[in-house]
Amino acid sequence: MTAQRPVTPFEISYFDSGTHLGSVPTGEMPLFIGSTVHGGLDVEILRRVLDELAARHPLLRSKPVADSDGTMYLRRDDAYRPRLEVADGGEAEYLNLVNGPRDWRDGLFRAHLLHDGDRDQIVLVIHHGISDGRSAFALLSEMWQRYTAHVTGTALPQSDADQELPEGVDIRLAAVVSDAEVTEWLDRIRVGASMMGPDSAPRTLPIDGDGVGNGQLGRFAVQRIELDTKETQALVDAARTHGLSVNSLLAGAALVAVRTQLEPGTGPLPVICGHAVDVRNELDPSLPAHTVLNCASGVGTYALVAENASPIDIAGEVAAGMRSALEQREAAMFPLAAQRVQDEVTAAVLAAAPTVAISNIGRLPAHSTPDGIRHIRDDIYAMGPGMPPKLTVFTVGGRLTIQVEYDTAMHSRAQMGKVSLALIDALQGIRAE
Repeated sequence: MTAQRPVTPFEISYFDSGTHLGSVPTGEMPLFIGSTVHGGLDVEILRRVLDELAARHPLLRSKPVADSDGTMYLRRDDAYRPRLEVADGGEAEYLNLVNGPRDWRDGLFRAHLLHDGDRDQIVLVIHHGISDGRSAFALLSEMWQRYTAHVTGTALPQSDADQELPEGVDIRLAAVVSDAEVTEWLDRIRVGASMMGPDSAPRTLPIDGDGVGNGQLGRFAVQRIELDTKETQALVDAARTHGLSVNSLLAGAALVAVRTQLEPGTGPLPVICGHAVDVRNELDPSLPAHTVLNCASGVGTYALVAENASPIDIAGEVAAGMRSALEQREAAMFPLAAQRVQDEVTAAVLAAAPTVAISNIGRLPAHSTPDGIRHIRDDIYAMGPGMPPKLTVFTVGGRLTIQVEYDTAMHSRAQMGKVSLALIDALQGIRAE
């Protein structure tokens, strides 16, 4: 049974400090995910459930270790018990948590429980090097299934998980993507860069942050846009009517919203939407979402957006870009290609910041909760210093949530507030159509 394996080159960017994967600052990045509920949660049952989660998922109880020559490994620690810290607090304390210092020396998985009157918020904290958003949501769902089973005395979810440490996604991708394919993809990147003039370079939002992120609410900010079930279904229906995915429709709306803050104020401007892409289905065999592992890659879609552009028209450009990326297997190529870049031009292209990024977790079922506990909302958050503005999108129980996330050292709350309002206007316009 594999109790130790090397940290892969893809994962190293998450475990080193000050490192990037493309434009994303990944070094030591935490991933926060959790739920806010009406009703008091049983602390002892939560501790038991956290122990069960760590026992079922070997990466959750692993620790990074280095040998004498500096090679880093992930070593499974079967005695590990995740820490649960309990405190009073609400939204302000949650923001303090996601803005707080990172210390992974005692483990890569822990949790916090915040009490705020008749509300409780459970927050799972996972090192992003071992998990992506999709497996984090699957873990949160499993947490609620197990919690409800303990409270109600019903059967626990069956646990037949493999206890070997799963191989890193780049090792798995190398088995289905050839070196020749990676080389050809990098060649296309270089050719494309040589044909791009200054006028076609994608625009980004003006840097108007304070440079350090010293605001009272913390450096890393989030603004939520929440749709009810009726509004969510209207957006889904609009996407279907126009032959688009909801993801492309949201990306089109986001690019139109960001365009309102770009100069010059008139005329079409080139922009790029970065997309987080789960590559589990690229693997052979494919990997289920409940396997805790970081399988997140990314692609970019290019568009020309004028000041009066329709989100639906821009969504069509995004959809075309996504089809091209899918045909060229860009998401599968990127984690491997990023390890082989040796020239400055290609490195600059891969590290170029998108105008805005979007991470769409997709549609998820409502959580299982016992009587006396009413689910209010979920939160997920993963930001690093200098990260470009991004949207994190998820639909739980038929209700869509859009989180507008940014680093206030780079972008002010005033600027991003205008982007959020423009995004709301764009979404209302889509639903009205």
